[in-house]
Amino acid sequence: MVAPPAALHLLLSRPWLTAAQLRQAHAHLVVSSLLADRFFPNSLLRSLLPPSHSPLRALRLFPRLRRIIATNPFFPNAYTFSFLLTASASLAPLPHAASPRVLVESLHALAILVACDAHAYVSNGLIHAYASCALLCSARRVFDVNVSCRDVCSWTSLLTAYGRAARLHHARALFDAMPHKTTIAWAAILSAYVGAGSFAEAVDVFQEMLRARVRPNRAVILSVLAACGALGALEQGRWVHAHLVAAHGAMAKDGMVATALVDMYAKCGSLETARQVFSGMAERDVFAYTAMVSGLSDHGRCVEAIELFGRMQEEGVRPNEVTFICVLSACGRAGLVGRAREILGSMSAVHGMEAGVEHYGSMVDVLGRAGMVEEALEVVRRMPMRPDSYVLGALLNACVARGDTEGGEEVAAMMAELGLDDRSGVQVQLSNLYAGRGKWEEVVGVRRGMEERKVVKVPGCSMVEVDGVAREFVAGDRSHEAWIIDVAEQLERMLAHH
Repeated sequence: MVAPPAALHLLLSRPWLTAAQLRQAHAHLVVSSLLADRFFPNSLLRSLLPPSHSPLRALRLFPRLRRIIATNPFFPNAYTFSFLLTASASLAPLPHAASPRVLVESLHALAILVACDAHAYVSNGLIHAYASCALLCSARRVFDVNVSCRDVCSWTSLLTAYGRAARLHHARALFDAMPHKTTIAWAAILSAYVGAGSFAEAVDVFQEMLRARVRPNRAVILSVLAACGALGALEQGRWVHAHLVAAHGAMAKDGMVATALVDMYAKCGSLETARQVFSGMAERDVFAYTAMVSGLSDHGRCVEAIELFGRMQEEGVRPNEVTFICVLSACGRAGLVGRAREILGSMSAVHGMEAGVEHYGSMVDVLGRAGMVEEALEVVRRMPMRPDSYVLGALLNACVARGDTEGGEEVAAMMAELGLDDRSGVQVQLSNLYAGRGKWEEVVGVRRGMEERKVVKVPGCSMVEVDGVAREFVAGDRSHEAWIIDVAEQLERMLAHH
């Protein structure tokens, strides 16, 4: 009886095969007609890629196919390398993967040896695989060498790689040089700016895209809404929403887009509009609920946020880790310590989730806001993982607010031990704590230590939107001075009339 192809997959992709098993597999191939099918090896490899998600099996299968098909050697072609490079790229983010870099470099060498490296499929696969391994110089070298086989995929793969690595200068230069900018390319450069926190530039790119008469896709809309939310640019966000409804009505009803709108409106201060969008959603998933819970909490509607968290579970929507952070924040602002303890305990008991460092940090913040510094310190001491700067920063804030010098010194010592005391905010808080208790010698000591260690105080920053344009102001920056004076004079005239 001839083994079906599926059985051969399973046999050939096992981690260890004896010589006898390899001969048995070869015998099955000989007695079947599969050896005569030159597409069979590639079909086997392709079957192990998504959606089956077995990249290791695909990579193990390749050399075995070469070895067992002795009478009719399997000669890899461009499609073979495409499948193998896809498998190698998918291994790169996995912590247990042995060495995706060596795999990619080995496949590249073999592709050159069999004269397949200049094929578009192989070239694009190499760019993507090298980029997935964070080898951007190698990815760029492949892109530059294979000029003749560049296509839209080549440009976009490298652009996306630069964006993910936050190399905005390289990403923008490549984008500007693209001979044909697709919607995917526009989405990639927008995502790069948003990912790097360059939100104003992201909005500018979106406007540039519309001027180029390119129809935005969902990824573009999600990026620009995230940028508007981060900037607090309400008028810009409203305009994007209006454009979305007018030009892409169906997309406005998309769950991810609607969630992004809820988040944007809440961050821009228009909570009621956020609620309207949320209420108008046909289906609300965990991300929509989390955005609304976060918005309510940030606007001081903490009891409503906690009630919405309860209603979410009643409707069968399971909260995720971020949802718990948002609702714990609401408990802290509302002073509901007992409720916060219940919610933190329910993560494991009810939802089967282990609390992370962010959740312990939120609980410390809840206790600190309630003035329960000793309890907050105890939470930090009993944490099952190492506290981070957020957890200890929340605890230090609580000590400063209460004027607890002893607790503040203990927290500062913890931060020094963990190497988290090099931020200017920590030193300034400790200085403020001493100043509040009249300990001026200690204040001078902290300030002197900052100077000796060259700890730079990060200047304050604020942002306002005027006439649909977001403007950023940094303490000590004089570049906006004339504009500020003009606005101040206008405000003075308006006040004089009242």
